[in-house]
Amino acid sequence: MLDTAFFMTMGGLGVSLAGFGGLFSALHHDDSGMDPAIYRWRMREIVLSSFRLAFLGFGVVVVHGFTDDVAATARIISGLAVVTGFASLLTSMKPGPAWPNETDRRGAIGGSSMSLLVVAGNVVAGSQVYLRVVMLIPLLQPALVFIRATIDATGSAAGAAAVEDHR
Repeated sequence: MLDTAFFMTMGGLGVSLAGFGGLFSALHHDDSGMDPAIYRWRMREIVLSSFRLAFLGFGVVVVHGFTDDVAATARIISGLAVVTGFASLLTSMKPGPAWPNETDRRGAIGGSSMSLLVVAGNVVAGSQVYLRVVMLIPLLQPALVFIRATIDATGSAAGAAAVEDHR
């Protein structure tokens, strides 16, 4: 029996994180000094990776409705996660202004590639428990980008403004 509540929750988290893209946009100031290419990349990553999570989470319930087989559902969704993750990797990791540090970009490619290998393992295993782990991996991408964007938008600028106000 499929634990639909978990997968529906993951889909809902994906939609919610996409909404956080609006919050990130509200925190952004044109005078923040942030490179516009980095800002656009972050917005795109937050929204696209969040919708990827929503697609996979809700997709589990839909695919299980058609197959009525937990192992087949786990394999199909894990395969879709590999395909969408690989496509995301190809589009988001291109060299350019959003990746000013080549070492960070290569590290991100390595980490994402390892995550895809972990996800690909469930295409073979077909485990519902493993599928839960598979769902946590796409949750990390928008969450980590949002956290980094929030730190950049509020951390250094807010601290510098507070120091200036006390002088």
